[in-house]
Amino acid sequence: ILKEIALHRAARRMWAKIMRERLGAKDPRNWAYMHVGGAMSGYYSTSAQRPLNNLTRAVLGGVAAAMVGDNPSVEPPYDEPLGLGWSLEAQQLSEDAARIIQYEARLKDVIDPFAGSYYMESKTNQIEEEAWEIIEKLDSLGGSVSAIEQGYMQQEIARSAYQFQKEVESGERIVVGVNSFLGEEELDVVTSRLVQHPYDPDKRVQAEEKQKKNLEQVKRSRDDKAVTSALRSVKAAAEDESKNVIPPVLEAVKAYATLGEICDVFREVFGEYQGYGSI
Repeated sequence: ILKEIALHRAARRMWAKIMRERLGAKDPRNWAYMHVGGAMSGYYSTSAQRPLNNLTRAVLGGVAAAMVGDNPSVEPPYDEPLGLGWSLEAQQLSEDAARIIQYEARLKDVIDPFAGSYYMESKTNQIEEEAWEIIEKLDSLGGSVSAIEQGYMQQEIARSAYQFQKEVESGERIVVGVNSFLGEEELDVVTSRLVQHPYDPDKRVQAEEKQKKNLEQVKRSRDDKAVTSALRSVKAAAEDESKNVIPPVLEAVKAYATLGEICDVFREVFGEYQGYGSI
């Protein structure tokens, strides 16, 4: 959690510097780094094993975010890795946890309570230096788009994910309930539910069949000529780098073109992602 706090502090410094020196922003409001969401948030920080542990992880992320003046969002809800969206209970617990951090613990009353701490300042400096090295690497590759085209971004993400998983499987990185504290005396604690469980296998099948029927009905009732014309406009915009693809995509949606049909157009124009070498 301390590293997450340092990371956000470094990001705030770097954002302000980039906006002022690289982009020439004159309005101080543009120098402010506004991170939306908690620290340590995302699917990668959750586990399907003992899912209620995810709430504790998300609360720590919300605390870290509050300690750097960000929104103390407690996310994702604890049942994130179970699929099919979030239960009402999980959403309520996440929202109330964020409220407790802000209104009861009052951790947002001070924007940067770690300012002046030797450890926090040195850790922030270290992360900022490492981040500038990455930016310099991107610059040397011709920018972010060029770096993606050369596979640098993909390789770094894959390398990081591989290293993370390797540490978990070796036990170097402890994940409670996943690779440690797995004895027979350990309990898989669950909550009592006020609403039906959203992950029932039968409900999954029923939802899929219902969606298929809805899709068939939409395709029967829509104007196929309008759909075809809209998809042609999407393709024309995708092929022209000077065009904004969003307006024709919106028109295609209004004509009831499906997400798959719109994506097919982009696949035709841009192709599909191909991996770059090995890790």
